[in-house]
Amino acid sequence: MDLPLSPSLVFSFLLASLYGAVFHFIWGKRWRDLAVYWVVAVVGFAIGQALFDFLEVSIYMIGQVRVVGSTVVSWACLFVARWLNV
Repeated sequence: MDLPLSPSLVFSFLLASLYGAVFHFIWGKRWRDLAVYWVVAVVGFAIGQALFDFLEVSIYMIGQVRVVGSTVVSWACLFVARWLNV
């Protein structure tokens, strides 16, 4: 069974995964932190994508991915997760 994945979805997961990995490289202490930061980065990126799509704001887009807005929300979620000691 082939699972159809759009290039925008793959690109979004790659960017969010990169953000989670970089955040863990800088501030992570345990392996569990890597998984937590990855989930937070992906969810934050998805929230940013949905929020800026709803607001119809497109500062910088690559295809259908709102890179700037989603990146800002993803990093904000990562810092909130670190602040809450998740």
